[in-house]
Amino acid sequence: MIIIDESTNNNLTNITILLAKNEIIQMIGYLKELLLNEENSTHYHLNNDNYSKEITLASYEKNGCLDNFSEKHKNLILSEE
Repeated sequence: MIIIDESTNNNLTNITILLAKNEIIQMIGYLKELLLNEENSTHYHLNNDNYSKEITLASYEKNGCLDNFSEKHKNLILSEE
């Protein structure tokens, strides 16, 4: 699991996420799509109602194809413990 604060570029280790019911429903849908996507090339953006907050969801395999990730994200994936 990699958690990045894209605003500060910090790799976070402990977060709390509080979601409204409609956001939970949307997240579940996105996560199901990520599970079904065998190419691991898809990502989703879960936003709040006024688009002032965003969670980006993506799936990866450390030993899989990382071509669709930025260099920053590739390095984080490859260095993950």
